[in-house]
Amino acid sequence: MENNSITLDLYEMQSAAHLGILRCLESKKNKESWGYNYKGSLNDQMAKSISGAMGEVAASKFLGIKFEYHCNVGGVPDLIFKDLKLQVRTQLPKNNNSLIIRPKAKPNEFYILVIDEAPNFKILGFVNSTYVLGQDRFKTDFGLDRPPCYSIPPDKLTPINLLKDSSWN
Repeated sequence: MENNSITLDLYEMQSAAHLGILRCLESKKNKESWGYNYKGSLNDQMAKSISGAMGEVAASKFLGIKFEYHCNVGGVPDLIFKDLKLQVRTQLPKNNNSLIIRPKAKPNEFYILVIDEAPNFKILGFVNSTYVLGQDRFKTDFGLDRPPCYSIPPDKLTPINLLKDSSWN
């Protein structure tokens, strides 16, 4: 089994938590919705946003790149790694974790699935959005009143070490 785990220190978790809360408050201040018919409470949004920011920090630490701590800048990638645009998707552990990609995603971005077991994070793998977008495979709405998305199971993802150890430019 490859080592795809990373542990955040207290400062990294606090900084990411602050960023997650700031993202939510900025969205509220600017009257921006979370989109895709999301109906969670502000408390739930903050918890998910904190987890997401910690997942981004964990992925950057795992890949050995600087985390930029950006807030609500739209379609900018979460991370840049060797000129590749990376989007990080973080989830708490559950029986059916999967990498979620929305239909409005940009082609040729690399989506990474991170599982939040703070302070430990598991980077499960990645997929290039180009190989998913426009395909019927993996498309679902999970039976919810939300637009369809793509849900890629962890066993269908490319192992993260293939990205980390690559010589891509």
